[in-house]
Amino acid sequence: MRAKLGYHDGRTMFWVVVGLSALAVALLLVGMWKAREPAPAATEEITIDPQDDGGTTLAADAKGGRGRVSLSSQTMSTEIEVSVDSGEANAIVDDEPTGPVAKILVSAVGGTDQGRKRKHNEDAFVVLPTHSLFAIADGMGGYAAGEVASQMAVDVLRSSFESEQFGGTPIAGLPKRGDELVRAIQSANTAILSQARENEHQQGMGTTLVAARFAPNRKRVYIAHVGDSRVYRLRDGSLSQLTTDHTLGAAGVTGPSAAKLSRAVGVFDDVEVDLAIDEPREGDYYVLCSDGLFKMVPDDKICDIIAKAPNIQGAVDELIREANSRGGKDNVSVILVRVDEPDPRQFN
Repeated sequence: MRAKLGYHDGRTMFWVVVGLSALAVALLLVGMWKAREPAPAATEEITIDPQDDGGTTLAADAKGGRGRVSLSSQTMSTEIEVSVDSGEANAIVDDEPTGPVAKILVSAVGGTDQGRKRKHNEDAFVVLPTHSLFAIADGMGGYAAGEVASQMAVDVLRSSFESEQFGGTPIAGLPKRGDELVRAIQSANTAILSQARENEHQQGMGTTLVAARFAPNRKRVYIAHVGDSRVYRLRDGSLSQLTTDHTLGAAGVTGPSAAKLSRAVGVFDDVEVDLAIDEPREGDYYVLCSDGLFKMVPDDKICDIIAKAPNIQGAVDELIREANSRGGKDNVSVILVRVDEPDPRQFN
C-alpha cells in the first residue's frame, strides 16, 4: 500500500525544506565572515627579573618585529617602509652621489656615568672614528644582565664594521650604508637572544640601541635605532629630535607604564629597526644619548651647554655632570658629534 500525501502535509514539508536551506546558507555566510577576520597576533610575555633596579624595562605585551625596517628621510621629507620579507620599497631617498673627497669632517667624543641612583651602569657606547660610526645602548634585566646586553650590542656593531661582515642578506630598497647598519643591529639582536637562552639568569635581558653612521663623502648620516635612546641635531641654536621613542607613552599610553619600551634589541627572534637619513651641514652637532640625559636635562640647557663648552669633550663632561646635578636618577651616556668643513689643504 502506498501512502498518499495530503495537501497540508505537503505544505508543511515545503516550509521545512525552505527553513533548512535558509539555515545552511546562514551557516555558510558566518563561516566565510570568520575566514576573513585576521588571526590574532601572537604575544610573548616578558618577565623582568625582580632584582632589576628599576632602569629600562620592556612592556609585558611588547611584540617582536616582523622583519620590517621603517626608513625615513629627515631632510628630504620623504618616508618609505621596506619589508625585509618582500624587499619592496616605494621610494629611494639616498640620491646624493659619492664624491672623491670628503664633503664634511666629523669628530666625536663619548662618555657614560652610573648616575646617582643606580647600583651599576647598564649603558654602553662605542665611538669608531675609522668607520664614522657612533652608538649607545641602554640595557635592561636583573643580575647585571642589562650590562651584558648593552655591551654585546655595541661589541657586535664594532666587530661587524671592523670585519665588514654584517650578517643576513642585503635588504632590497635600502641604501647600502643604511642596510649594513640595520643588519648589524639585527645581528646584535640574534647574539643577545642566543646568550639569554643559554643562561637562565640572563633570560629577558635586552637593550635599546641607537647608532649613527656618517658618510662624509656623501654628506649623509644614517641613523638606526630601537627603543628610547635618542639622536638630536643641534643646528643654528635649535635642537631637533631625529628619532621616535619606542615606548608605550609614544603610542598614547599614559600613567606609570608610559615609559616602558614597546621594542628592544635581544628579546624576540626578529627586531624592527627604524632607519632615518639626514643631511649634515657644517656647524651641526649630533647628540646621541640614553634616557638618563633627556629625562634630567631640558632641551634648552643641552643647547646652552654645547654652545658654551670649549670643545666637544668639555660639552660631554658637562652634560653628564648636569644630569647628575639634577638628581642623576638613571645611568647617563652621551656621544657628541661635531660636523665641520674639511680643511682644503688636506687634498693638496
